[in-house]
Amino acid sequence: MSTLKFKRFTKPHFLKLFGRDYLGHFLNRFSAELAAKQIALPAASLDDDAYYEAVARLAMALDGLPEALVEAVHAIEGMANDEGEERLERAIGEHGPAFQFRDDATTAEKAMQAWLTDPELFLQIFGELCLSRLASFDYYASKLAADLSASFPPPSAAAIELMTADMEAAFRAKNRGQRTCHIEVHLMDGEYWFLIRHGDTYTRVTTLANGGHMSVLHFRPAKDDVLVYSPQRDDIRIHAGTKWEKDLYRETIGHRLFGDPNYFSERKNYTLDPLREDGREALDVSDVQGISKIVLREFELTWPGAFKDGVVRKSEDVFTSAEERKTLAIPESGQLVRAVFAVYFGDNPKPRKVVLRPPNLLKLGRHCDAALVQRWLLLNGFRSVSLAGDGQRTDGNITYVQPLAKS
Repeated sequence: MSTLKFKRFTKPHFLKLFGRDYLGHFLNRFSAELAAKQIALPAASLDDDAYYEAVARLAMALDGLPEALVEAVHAIEGMANDEGEERLERAIGEHGPAFQFRDDATTAEKAMQAWLTDPELFLQIFGELCLSRLASFDYYASKLAADLSASFPPPSAAAIELMTADMEAAFRAKNRGQRTCHIEVHLMDGEYWFLIRHGDTYTRVTTLANGGHMSVLHFRPAKDDVLVYSPQRDDIRIHAGTKWEKDLYRETIGHRLFGDPNYFSERKNYTLDPLREDGREALDVSDVQGISKIVLREFELTWPGAFKDGVVRKSEDVFTSAEERKTLAIPESGQLVRAVFAVYFGDNPKPRKVVLRPPNLLKLGRHCDAALVQRWLLLNGFRSVSLAGDGQRTDGNITYVQPLAKS
């Protein structure tokens, strides 16, 4: 399967963050590919200013760079931050001395050194970091509340090939290119993350070369979408830009892994009714170890009718403010359509924002917060769960369960 091609690395200043020894070792890995494009490596005899200027010109080569080189630089740039450094240092403990960094290495140089040491492992860690940064998802539930943790088999290569073919046909029909779809599967925290890369709408960009010569660069951008399946909850969440893409992913995974395109057809995953029915008690976290406090900061109400009336109320603490003013925190009329919470994790004095918009949109500050936030939502009635009959029963290898009860 062909992959999307990057033409250039458009941030040549980033390469100036590396010492010449790092850059030299990195560029030498691609000497054959560069030579095939008649792109010369900067001469080792150049002084520092001339050397880095030559690197900048190389990065913006008119005829484009080797695809593998540009993808590597993009990955290294994506890991050259505090979060990336933390993940790389964690990898030292998991994989032994593979990533032993120099004491004077910068964050960018640590990322470069890790790539030079073990490119395959580095790209695996980078892929997981990319996934963890996506925090806005649409949720879809199955028709039955099931815990499939013990019975769901990992997706087979054959199933992934069928999913890829289905999506490829849909992207081709939407003029998103041919043979651009690629699916990677990562198992993270008991969930299966499907990273879906495909082509986007064709783009033309005007570029300016040395000497003022103007040209037009034609290319099809790459786009990364994400679908996450939770066997424990038997639901999916999707990060994608358009409704047709979300529908495509939802129907494809239902068809190829569960034999039913409409397997994940329940959008009524969330409700904000507990805020009105239980008030401050809806924010109780006494049974959610890892969350110390939750504060309601904002909510939105709408009313039916031709005028599309709505109101947004904000406060540092909606419930405490209402108590001091001796008024209702949330009016009795109107439909609650959105709520914004400040969630305090552990002993961190700085909260992270969580946005809930029924029926199925949840936004988190960080992916790693998902498990705790979803436990709180389920315990306090924010999640609507369909039961397979009354109580708990077993059907084949699937056990259907009631929502979690508070201990």
